Amino acid sequence: MMANIIGKNNNYQKRILITSIICCIYLLLTIFYYHIDKYTGGVIFLILTLLIPITFIAMIVYCIKGLIDIFRNRKNLTIWTFISFTICAVILIYTLLSPYRLTSEKLESKVIIRACFEGTQNQATLKFREDQTFELHWTGVFFYSEWFYGTYKQRTDSLFLHYSTAKPRCFGDSIIIKDDLLITINQYKLDSSQYFAPFYLGYCKGLN
Repeated sequence: MMANIIGKNNNYQKRILITSIICCIYLLLTIFYYHIDKYTGGVIFLILTLLIPITFIAMIVYCIKGLIDIFRNRKNLTIWTFISFTICAVILIYTLLSPYRLTSEKLESKVIIRACFEGTQNQATLKFREDQTFELHWTGVFFYSEWFYGTYKQRTDSLFLHYSTAKPRCFGDSIIIKDDLLITINQYKLDSSQYFAPFYLGYCKGLN
């Protein structure tokens, strides 16, 4: 009898350890996804991104297993029976129901100017921060996602950008704010097919 109890407790402890690791990985990846998306790429980005749905599904599986264990042992419940289920349930409730999301972007400087571009097959968000840094995130069809960032200087209604990354094709480095629009005023284009996308100030409105 005692051996069975010890064996069950050991199984519960192993499950608690596994679910704790899974939940920690999920939380770290979702909380720091802003920086993962911004600074990683290639295979590393793919692996880290795929781990999010994998760990999410694993939490659901362990949550169901926990419910089954509680039901099976309802006449002889201990604290160990609930811990694994509770850990997974709390994280799932946070993910599915909580209006508040922890994000590593809150570690960044405050946004003082934000703008958006909405095309037919692509969209971009642009943020100018209080510490004189900016970031341009361009997304599109077929999971296209690319970041451009650097530092900037503002003179009255003009913004001058210095890219730490490659420059985007559809946005320049000399910008003027006019009628709630951010308009590229670069004098030269790479070729006749190049165009500079106009951004409007504020959050994206879902126009397209």
